[in-house]
Amino acid sequence: MRRVRFPLFLSAGVLLVALVPSRRAVEAELPPGKQAIFLARVIAYDANLRQRAGATVNIGVLAKKGDKESERTAGLLVKAFKPIEAATLLGLPVRVSRMYFGGRESLDRAVREDGIDTLYVCGGLGAGLSDVKAVARARKVLTMGSEEEQLKAGLSLGVFEVDGKNTIVVNLEASREEGVAFGPELLRLATIVK
Repeated sequence: MRRVRFPLFLSAGVLLVALVPSRRAVEAELPPGKQAIFLARVIAYDANLRQRAGATVNIGVLAKKGDKESERTAGLLVKAFKPIEAATLLGLPVRVSRMYFGGRESLDRAVREDGIDTLYVCGGLGAGLSDVKAVARARKVLTMGSEEEQLKAGLSLGVFEVDGKNTIVVNLEASREEGVAFGPELLRLATIVK
C-alpha cells in the first residue's frame, strides 16, 4: 500500500478564511470527516509529537460503553479517521483504534499497552473526564474533545463550527500539562479557552 504524505502545514489563506476565530454566537458540531481532517492537521503542529508518539501516531477514540450516542460518535470518528492511516503525520505512520472507558485504571492500561498518544474523547463520559485528564497528563497524551465544554473542563483541543466557520479551540494550560507544544503559527489562529 502506498503511503501518502500528509501536509504539515495549511496555506495561510485557507486557514485565515476557514479557521479564524469568531464570536461564540452559534456553535455546531462539525461532521466527523471534517473533524478528523482538521484534527489530524492540527496534531502535526505539536512540536513534541515525535517525542510523544515514538514510531507511530496512535489515535484512540474513547467512548462510554452503553451510551448509544457516545458509541455512535465513536464509530463515526473511527471511520472518519481511517483514511488518515494511509497518510503520515510528520513522516510517522498513523493508527486509529476505538476504546471504551471503564475507569482510570483500565484507561491507563489501554493507553500504555496500545501506545496511545492522542485521545479523541466522545461525549457521555461526564464525571469520567477527571480520570481521562489524569491519565492523559501522566502518560503525555493529547486529548481532543468532541464538545467545547470538555475543553473548559480540561481537555486540550477541539475543532468546532462557530457561526458557519471551522474554529480550532485550544486549552493551552491543559495541552502543556499533556506535554504538547503547539507553535505560535497555530495559536494565532485558535481560540484559547481556560
